[in-house]
Amino acid sequence: AYPHQLSGGQKQRVMIAMALSCKPDILIADEPTTALDVTVQQTILSLLSELKHKYGLSIIFISHDLGVIGRIADRALVMYRGKIVEQGTVDELFQHPKHPYTKGLLACRPPLNRRMSRLPVVEDFMEVIPSPDGAQLLEKTGAEEHLASLTQDLSTYQTRQTLLRQQPALLSVKNLSVWFPASKNWLGQTLTWIKAVDDVSFEVLPGETLGLVGESGCGKTTLGRALLRLLPARSGQILFDGKDLCTLEEEPLRRIRKDIQIVFQDPYASLNPRLTIGQTLMEPLVLHGIGHSAADRKERVLALLQSVQLGSEYFNRYPRECSGGQRQRASIARALASEPRFIVFDESVSALDVSVQAQVLNLLMALREANGFTCVFISHDLSVVKLMSDRLLVMHEGQIVESGDAEEVYAHPKAQYTKQLIGAIPG
Repeated sequence: AYPHQLSGGQKQRVMIAMALSCKPDILIADEPTTALDVTVQQTILSLLSELKHKYGLSIIFISHDLGVIGRIADRALVMYRGKIVEQGTVDELFQHPKHPYTKGLLACRPPLNRRMSRLPVVEDFMEVIPSPDGAQLLEKTGAEEHLASLTQDLSTYQTRQTLLRQQPALLSVKNLSVWFPASKNWLGQTLTWIKAVDDVSFEVLPGETLGLVGESGCGKTTLGRALLRLLPARSGQILFDGKDLCTLEEEPLRRIRKDIQIVFQDPYASLNPRLTIGQTLMEPLVLHGIGHSAADRKERVLALLQSVQLGSEYFNRYPRECSGGQRQRASIARALASEPRFIVFDESVSALDVSVQAQVLNLLMALREANGFTCVFISHDLSVVKLMSDRLLVMHEGQIVESGDAEEVYAHPKAQYTKQLIGAIPG
């Protein structure tokens, strides 16, 4: 088999086998589970633990995810700006963190046991004071009280659900299937099919965030792209505002694309490297005839940058001059440029470390409240999906195996597959 024929988890196992071929005493594992879903992540962590005991290995495990560190490590070092700011056993570090940066990292992971109005970020716990011999970190007073104030009362969530259900659906999916040819005969006729999405039906209500969760390869991304007709459906209907996207001709579909947008997973691949951020944001405005002049469109773009917490200086920057979090903010701004009513977020924070992820998730919650768009939020990270969603769909092998209110699905999962996903969440 070639690398392109393997899944992410299989590729990672090959890399582990290569590293072990030299029979090392120390194995350095640099973010080996970052891009993997929770079930594959659990498999890799179990494999590393097994190999550690079998061969007497010492492992230096590098990760931004403290939940993963808590599952595999005996001791942990926390680094900030090139320096070790705290170290100790995992139990000590998790139960009694001393440094404000450590406290911030632990707090910015979405919790499963309560709803949050927004996530804490590292900056809530510390402030940087410039000094001649190097910046000093000081712990902010009142950080714990601030963290408690971010917890959302469950009645607020329940009231929102009641209001959402009083409206007719904005998007209705009926018996949707998306298949890909798996093998063909010598005449080019398809013999077998990969049923990436198989007879799926659901609705999305105006203003709602519908979470779509499942392990890699379950059909989440295929479904998300099919909703926008970026992939052809084999059968079924996708009704947006009563219009079937599957049967629309090119011109009416182009007009409706103003109202339906997507934010892709990889901020490094989804922006054109030859265009500045400003040119990228200008494109949808020109395409959909938004703005009466070039000057008006530039003003709109500058306002968009401001709305995603990027300054006007990013207008002339190229993607290569931006960090991963900044690129993803630019991608979100591009999706918002045409003032859409419906957005698909396809693993939009999966490539970001936990501290940047918290900032972007807070941004998305603020933008959703300000702009009132409806969205489908796709992720393999169940804690993130629970934070963002009103309702959940759980996908497995191209089909929806469970659906319901986000709180209910997490508190009382019915499908065995859902229970496995929840059980695999690190930390």
